[in-house]
Amino acid sequence: MSGHRGRRHLRKRVILLIEPFLEDRDGILWIKELAREYSHTRILIVSRQSEHVYAERALHAGAAGYWMKNGSPEELMHAVETVMTGEIYTSPSITALAIGRFAHRADLPKGLDALSNRQLAVFSMIAAGRRPGEIAKELGISRKTVNTHFEHIKHKMGYANAEELKHGARELLGSGEVHARVPHNGDVAPSRVP
Repeated sequence: MSGHRGRRHLRKRVILLIEPFLEDRDGILWIKELAREYSHTRILIVSRQSEHVYAERALHAGAAGYWMKNGSPEELMHAVETVMTGEIYTSPSITALAIGRFAHRADLPKGLDALSNRQLAVFSMIAAGRRPGEIAKELGISRKTVNTHFEHIKHKMGYANAEELKHGARELLGSGEVHARVPHNGDVAPSRVP
């Protein structure tokens, strides 16, 4: 194999395992940036964040797979092998959900699929118990902007008030710790996979 063909072949086999929902960044935006910048690299998401909420968005952003960290080492190896062959990897539960949605035209929980990526980041922080001021500081936006996001999320999700919003966020997303800030300068920081 010539050097040029070998390099081209090698590029097609590069895989990047990332946990995009750590640190202070918008994970979905980071996936989009990586997919655009490294178009020949296959991206496998390795995350603790709910695949039922984030897998579809991650795949739309350019990821080639989504594996939950609570899976077995054998499942991770299967995910890596699947992504390396050029296929998309999702867990059996996400595959079944996608088939069910396709077959029955079922949607995600009411309104969740209508949230923008930023609104989903805010909604995740609400689920984690963050207050508006904390969310504003972490995302680098004004408290007024956070309150606007709250209102839009309440409208899209059908919540009557802030208490329903908090309860609904915890019910749908759990109360796990999340970080979803977009860096002020637009740079993408490297990710660590614990």
